[in-house]
Amino acid sequence: MSRPRSPDRSSTRRSPAARPTDDELLDAARAVFAERGYAQATMGLIAERADSTKPTLYAHFGDKAALFRATVRREVAAVRHWVLTAYETASTSPLEERVRLAVMAMFSYASAHPESFRMLFDSAVDEMSNERRALADTVTTHVVDRVREHLLTHGRTPGPGADLLAAMMVGLVGRAAMHVSHSPGVDPIAAGELATGFVMAALRGLDPALLDHVDAGQCTT
Repeated sequence: MSRPRSPDRSSTRRSPAARPTDDELLDAARAVFAERGYAQATMGLIAERADSTKPTLYAHFGDKAALFRATVRREVAAVRHWVLTAYETASTSPLEERVRLAVMAMFSYASAHPESFRMLFDSAVDEMSNERRALADTVTTHVVDRVREHLLTHGRTPGPGADLLAAMMVGLVGRAAMHVSHSPGVDPIAAGELATGFVMAALRGLDPALLDHVDAGQCTT
């Protein structure tokens, strides 16, 4: 005698009172996209993670691409709020403390929200490139202000090199935070302090002539 088939949970409807909210559906989508990547994630897997149904997902978001975009928009907004709040908190602190808090913001977010961080920065989906660029631009704008202030306190007039330095710092910190998010044995706070020390040492030890060449549009050879 054949065994009865288990019901397909992805198409079994729940009672209206038990249906998940949009945020709960997005939480499930974030988890599956972070674990599987966009290509391997399916509406069935997401529905199962949300303890919901595929018809519910389609009714709320249309299709997988639209669900992914909605998840990305929410997570980008969360990262931006987290980082900008850290910058505002440090606005009256000494320069080095502001640099430390700016660097630590990315590490603390990666530690507190690993699924969100991995989904945003691991994904190779085309839609992510614009979102990542916009987020990086937001962060870079604030870091540029710190770099320009550092240069002014050392008697230098900031030029294009300040923007380049900020982009380098944001890229370095972002990649380091990503490494930490994939390394359970690495303490994110200690890693953030190391990154802060690295950035500050780079600023203090910067050869002014190299910055001058960038500002003047010249090469060193």
